[in-house]
Amino acid sequence: MNIRTVLAIKFVVIIASILLVFSVIIFQFSNIFRENEFNDRLKSNALHTTYMIIDSSEVDKNVVGILYRKKLNVFPYQELHIYDENDSVYFTSSDATTPVYSKIKDEIAIHDEVNVTVSDTEYVAFKHLYQNKTYTIIASAIDEVGHERIDNLRYIFIILFCLSILVTAVLGNLFAKQSLKPIHDVVAQVENITENNLHERVNEGNGKDEIAQLAITFNQMLTRIEDSFVLQKYFVANASHEFRTPLTVMKGQIEVLLLQSRKEEDYIKTCQSLIEDINNQIELINGLSDLARANADFPNTKLQNISSIELIIEAIEELKKNKPDFQINFKLNEIPDEEELVSIKGNNALLKSAIINLMDNACKFSEKHSCNVSLSFVDNLVRFNINDNGIGISEEDLKHIFEPFYRSNNTRKISGHGIGLSLVNKIIQLHQGQIKVESKLDVGTKIIVDFPAKVATLI
Repeated sequence: MNIRTVLAIKFVVIIASILLVFSVIIFQFSNIFRENEFNDRLKSNALHTTYMIIDSSEVDKNVVGILYRKKLNVFPYQELHIYDENDSVYFTSSDATTPVYSKIKDEIAIHDEVNVTVSDTEYVAFKHLYQNKTYTIIASAIDEVGHERIDNLRYIFIILFCLSILVTAVLGNLFAKQSLKPIHDVVAQVENITENNLHERVNEGNGKDEIAQLAITFNQMLTRIEDSFVLQKYFVANASHEFRTPLTVMKGQIEVLLLQSRKEEDYIKTCQSLIEDINNQIELINGLSDLARANADFPNTKLQNISSIELIIEAIEELKKNKPDFQINFKLNEIPDEEELVSIKGNNALLKSAIINLMDNACKFSEKHSCNVSLSFVDNLVRFNINDNGIGISEEDLKHIFEPFYRSNNTRKISGHGIGLSLVNKIIQLHQGQIKVESKLDVGTKIIVDFPAKVATLI
């Protein structure tokens, strides 16, 4: 069942429920008003007749009895029974005594007036003081006109209820169709968007209602998907270039070497060059592997509390072990008393890889292969500061440094593949951290990395 049908049905059910409740309430109150009005009229007529019967000088009570028996009274099937103080029949309009009196005798003594309905006949029983005597009066009749009006009202409600449900069903269907039309339009537009036209966007309407918010959110998602596709194409193109160019050079070196016999030192020199190229390719593959692992494995990785002090010391020692010519000046600022403010919750290998990459870049692009590293703790943050006095980065290049394979123009002569910073940025994002880069050409670069000391949830 589609949403349109569900909305129409719910709309009909709601309207039907409201109409039914109001119809029942109006019908019940109308019936109560009819009953009260009829009882008042019946009582008034009974009192008037009682006065005439008791005051025999005006009307003979036998004449009144004849009128009742001939059905010449005011109400259909009207009867009147009057009892004196000794519960003896003072007057009755029929030969048979009413059985109602024996049933309500005790109630009249308590309430003075009792209203009873038996089948369609309505009884009014009450005590009345007249000429210093208390009489018990029981008047009964059938409210044919009132019941007919109530029945007509019932039929009118039933007919109007059915017509209202029919009209509501039609209008509800149209209302649901009109309300869902913007969603239908969005669906139709989305169906026309493929990988070949990701630049197209869904109509956002007035930009205010929920449908517009849905369209805006979907357009934002399309933008992210389009950026991912562009980045993927850029990544594949650059990765192909990074692999193809060195392999072509290596192939050319081997072909030249095999053209004719060479001296032993020529073979050794060529093999050393090939080994260097192979090492570069291995480094590139490892970088791509780390980047893929950071994206895929992190959600399933068991996290642990990592001491930031031990993390930075291990990273410095590992970098110096692999590149002993690098100089790293480390400074540890004031350590907080709370141990949890020194720890980072995350993956030790990924965090260490990020710090090593940053220090490696700082040293590699500095003339003296040196950098300054400090660790501080501010506002429940673990902050790494990495500064160098290297070649720096231009403002235009700063916008792209975290893109895979991107390398600024002034770093072309220095070996590298442009993967390190994209890997670093991904690792920092996964640990809910932030990285800030400030740089000036020929002056140096300053990098600030902040990690939450207490991480409640991870992306």
